[in-house]
Amino acid sequence: MRKAHRMSPLRSQPALDAGDSAMAEPPGREHRGPLRRLVRWFVAIYYPHMEIADGDRIPQGGPVLLCANHCNSLIDPVIIGIAARRPVRFMAKAPLFDHPLLGPAITALGMVPAFRGTDDPSQVRRNLESLDVGAKVLVEGHAMGIFPEGKSTDQSHLEMIRSGAARMALQAAESGARDVCVVPIGLTYERRERFRSAVLARVGEPIRVNALLAAHDGNERAARRELTSQLESRLKQ
Repeated sequence: MRKAHRMSPLRSQPALDAGDSAMAEPPGREHRGPLRRLVRWFVAIYYPHMEIADGDRIPQGGPVLLCANHCNSLIDPVIIGIAARRPVRFMAKAPLFDHPLLGPAITALGMVPAFRGTDDPSQVRRNLESLDVGAKVLVEGHAMGIFPEGKSTDQSHLEMIRSGAARMALQAAESGARDVCVVPIGLTYERRERFRSAVLARVGEPIRVNALLAAHDGNERAARRELTSQLESRLKQ
């Protein structure tokens, strides 16, 4: 049997600077709730014809990582939140947190900065801290959202799926989270820029992360490859 490649346990978080306040404990639910409702109200007006297909596939409790294609920037997380019917924290590219107006809003919504090489190569290593935060959210039994393409694109086809989602889910499973689910969600907009147009969120079959890791005898690297491959396949369906 090959030696298993195990991920390191969740690291304790160092002191964080400005974009980093978003990686600390988010504001309480009493602050996030009204803002979420306001944002969802606006999106529901802009896209009144919203269909959620197979929404019952999203567990209403326990650790869930929601993974979707990313084709409409900051609107996509709102659609996923509506489909989930439970609070969800999302990853968002780090530069957004430096915006004087947008930064405080997405921080208040509980979003977590993702440090991409295309934004600032010197900050890529800090993405491990972001994955730690996401894994911790899952370990605590909550829902996390991520866009595994790593960027918003107006292409009709799915871009290459990165391994961050698989890393986060597996890290949570190895850190003690039970029944971790990765749920693929395909988003399709009729005309995303058109007021009062339609949007479809199609929820795919969940991937059971703990079972997948066990099937690979704890070999994280092999499990990560399979999980990423399964996620890509289900997002393309």
